[in-house]
Amino acid sequence: MQREFQQGYLEVDFPSERFDSSWKLLILSARVYSSNFGFLALLTLAVFLPAKLALQLVGYWLDVPKGGLAAYLTMDLSDLVLSALAVPAAIYGLLERFRTGKAPSLARSLRWGRRQWAKTLWNNFKVEITITLWGALFLIPGIIKMVRLIFTEAIVAIEADREPAPLERSHDLSRGFGWRIFAVLAPVMIVEFAGPFLALDAAGGSAAPRPVIALVDSLLSVGGQWSTVIVLLMYLGLAPEAKAADVKPGPRRPRKR
Repeated sequence: MQREFQQGYLEVDFPSERFDSSWKLLILSARVYSSNFGFLALLTLAVFLPAKLALQLVGYWLDVPKGGLAAYLTMDLSDLVLSALAVPAAIYGLLERFRTGKAPSLARSLRWGRRQWAKTLWNNFKVEITITLWGALFLIPGIIKMVRLIFTEAIVAIEADREPAPLERSHDLSRGFGWRIFAVLAPVMIVEFAGPFLALDAAGGSAAPRPVIALVDSLLSVGGQWSTVIVLLMYLGLAPEAKAADVKPGPRRPRKR
């Protein structure tokens, strides 16, 4: 672990399957997610559940309505902040599993996630603003931007200090593969859009106790790590140069605008 901190990036020194079929990648992602479910669930709950419980407690103290706009906006904002820790930590653990074949270390994964938290949060914020602004014009430009920027978190987690412009790097990586990426993301978007409504409704909706809302919200985040697996596998399949040219000692030169 100390080596990754010193060099400032994660090595991708193992063979990975090329991203030549959306259907094959979805099946592979399901296998990877299920085989690493225990690690992903433990990591995600360790990050999300205490924070979500604390958030509901603050909402109770401030008498914030559980089903109001303020509550939903707060939940979305907390997801953005917490995922900036959980996603790079999950990617670190998955790469460790791919490399060694052994169960990844939760402590090392969280340590790497903490190291990349601020950079991930800032770049995720820029991604959200960019997609929102483009989506405000028409729906289609927003979806195109989402596809173009889908690799931002993986780039921050893996290329880390070597990549000063993760959004531009994501654009470069996704160029020419837009439809293939969208074919993978479309079913995921449907599940992630409908899942929270169905889960909260099954738990009693806004009438459910606050601890139950926090638990359901955290469990949904465990399911959301399937997206992390999908994006990571697409990244590994589309960026074989990251194993050679892009992942090597020495800083990258900032791209000219």
